[in-house]
Amino acid sequence: MQDEDGYVALNIKTRRSAFTSADPVSSLWRVMAFVLLILCTGMVVGLVALRIMSVTQQNLLQAENENLSGTLQRILRSAGNTECHKCSPCDKNWRYYGDSCYGFFKHNLTWEESKQYCSGVNATLPKIASQNILEYIKARTGLIRWVGLSRQNSNGVWMWEDGSVGSVFSKNMPELPGDGRENMNCAYFHNGKIHPSFCKNKHYLICERKAGMAKVDKLL
Repeated sequence: MQDEDGYVALNIKTRRSAFTSADPVSSLWRVMAFVLLILCTGMVVGLVALRIMSVTQQNLLQAENENLSGTLQRILRSAGNTECHKCSPCDKNWRYYGDSCYGFFKHNLTWEESKQYCSGVNATLPKIASQNILEYIKARTGLIRWVGLSRQNSNGVWMWEDGSVGSVFSKNMPELPGDGRENMNCAYFHNGKIHPSFCKNKHYLICERKAGMAKVDKLL
């Protein structure tokens, strides 16, 4: 626009600065969000650390308990203590000897029925693999009882339930090796000796299962 003197008057308008100050409310929310993020991260790290410590502590306690149980079991085995119900690794009415628990049952069953009965209680008919076991069972019972020894036929090999060949003690098992008795393919124990018998005969039985760990908490 030109004035009376011929000069051009410039109409200059003040422009708002391109860089305006930030909204104070928005800045406050950013700070709060950042603080919350730090707090949440700290909580997560703390929970993970507590979990690791808890698992580690549980593992240490379990290992210590197993060590104590193993020590107690070795003491019981060396002392020959089979009647201590509080510290025995066997269930009630089972007897602890060596590394096994033995159940002496007065059920009049065939050999196959006896095998199935033992299987039902997570056990097997016993394997008399040493003179010590034979003497132990002899001292525990004077009754005729099935054991886990059998053969497929009269000319077959006597074998224990785990598939191993039946060990024969000449003075305690005189009737088993090569007796050739027709169809007498199962064995029972009586008075310190093992005898062949018809599998359909009915006798009492013994069950054997692996002993667990001695339970330390039962002593507390």
